Amino acid sequence: MAISPTPAPKKAALVSARELNTVVAAAVKAAGARVKVPPADDGPLIIKWELIGRILRDLNQAQPFAQEVVKELSAKSIKATPAVLIIDKKILAGFFEKIQVPVERQF
Repeated sequence: MAISPTPAPKKAALVSARELNTVVAAAVKAAGARVKVPPADDGPLIIKWELIGRILRDLNQAQPFAQEVVKELSAKSIKATPAVLIIDKKILAGFFEKIQVPVERQF
């Protein structure tokens, strides 16, 4: 009986700051194509590295778009959580950097 070697544990993917924009741009583009969001004139939205995604015009597309961005990132072993934020009349969809998300606290 042959014993097959145990596969090595999968290491977490690290993305350098130099590569992050390229990886996010690819995820945003692929998610936009799947959800049929019109292409953006300006590329992905990155606000202080806290919100990453893009501004959408249709609220019905926001959550599916955010989920597709996260799906693309997880294909590259990058963990993220989809997020939609509406400020004034702007719909921001994508994901937040988890460190920057406020933690609920009891006082």
